[in-house]
Amino acid sequence: MKQKNDYKMAYVTIKFDEVLYVTKADIPGMYSIGHCLTDDIASGKERIAWILNGSCDSISNNRTFMVKDDNNIITDDLYADDSCDVSLSVPIPAMINLLEQLDEICKTNPEEVTIYYENEKFRIEAKERKQG
Repeated sequence: MKQKNDYKMAYVTIKFDEVLYVTKADIPGMYSIGHCLTDDIASGKERIAWILNGSCDSISNNRTFMVKDDNNIITDDLYADDSCDVSLSVPIPAMINLLEQLDEICKTNPEEVTIYYENEKFRIEAKERKQG
């Protein structure tokens, strides 16, 4: 189930409205990450606790799932015809860092965020809400 991520930089953009939703991504695996982050009500802290807890290898919501695979977390879409097309394998430290960053950014209630993934590291850019 392990997939090689053979791209330089990937991104997903998430809109913050009454609900969080993915607006665009450049590769299917980033859509999977985005939907894992938006379609589940679990906080980053709860997901980190799951990653660090050894009792359960996978979690899912109504659209996506995450699986622990050795030192990686694989995100995937439950309804994909071919899992390899939409899955993304991320090193555990990178996933934990992403969840921590996103929890902090969510506290600022941005209009949207874009999550970039390059060289097994995530970076988040937030667009502030317009006043008025």
